[in-house]
Amino acid sequence: MRIAIVDDSVKDREELEECLRKYFAGKGTSCETACFSDGASFLEDYHYSFDFIILDIDMPGMKGIDAARLLREKDPHVTLMFVTAMPQYAIEAYSVEAMDYMLKPVSYPDFCLKMKKAERYILRNADAPVPLMTREGPVTLYASRILYVESRQHYLYYHTADACVKVRDKLSSAEAMLAPYHFARAGESYLVGLAHVKGMEGGDVLVEGERIPVSRRCRTRFLSAFTRYIGGI
Repeated sequence: MRIAIVDDSVKDREELEECLRKYFAGKGTSCETACFSDGASFLEDYHYSFDFIILDIDMPGMKGIDAARLLREKDPHVTLMFVTAMPQYAIEAYSVEAMDYMLKPVSYPDFCLKMKKAERYILRNADAPVPLMTREGPVTLYASRILYVESRQHYLYYHTADACVKVRDKLSSAEAMLAPYHFARAGESYLVGLAHVKGMEGGDVLVEGERIPVSRRCRTRFLSAFTRYIGGI
């Protein structure tokens, strides 16, 4: 796992690095860390290579929250956690979809609990190529880019933000293939990527500007899957 620590305090960065070393040693593994003393230098060097980012909220110059907002423009999916000595600022963490926050001074037992949660979130955001065979030939989509899969007249339509790929297959096959990447059935004809759900309205789920009907039979199971997803479970 590659982890970035962004904190203006040398002492706090060293303590977090020690917590990480101790945590991964206890699991019999290791991690790679990169430390930054401010949000601006971190963003300048950002290359989408981190699995997890620990970001101080209160730093001179660019505040952690401002750095997080700019980060989300670059990378909306990376797992992010704040550390802060001032709990009154922690509520802002949720405005940038941070996984959680941790109070300074950091206690190791609390750190372990947060890291276990972080690992669940990182696994949740896992991505993989999805090979599809169309009439025109093979096509590969990434699971994270699939908004939903629609079944119509013996064909599946894989909808992304900028394309729709048609293949001859059953929805049950797509459901089995995409099971590790957090998709849930909305009915007999729809399989929805939970990462792209923006809300529920009436009997429909809102997926990136589109409305997809959720059948009565699937509603309870769909809502349960979505609740578990946003909870990082």
